Amino acid sequence: MIVHPNLYAPRRIQRERVSQQLALALMFLLLSGCHYYEEYRVLKSTADIQDEKAQLMKAYRLCLAKYQVDAAKSKELCGPYTQTLREIEVKQSQQR
Repeated sequence: MIVHPNLYAPRRIQRERVSQQLALALMFLLLSGCHYYEEYRVLKSTADIQDEKAQLMKAYRLCLAKYQVDAAKSKELCGPYTQTLREIEVKQSQQR
């Protein structure tokens, strides 16, 4: 029995379509994952900034407690904390 090569053409075409559809589906999945990764990065950086601010506030309070007797020395030594906190606030408001 002789089988003509064109008899297998519909199966070959169907396999090509399925492989194209799978490739397209994979591409859409990967692209949608990029969006979620970007969202994760934004949330992570925001959380990191909040953590940094909390640590600076804790250090500032400890500095104030340490030098509460001498107000001038307290202002001089604890001033960089307030300046850094202001800079973080300014940078964060500019990014929004």
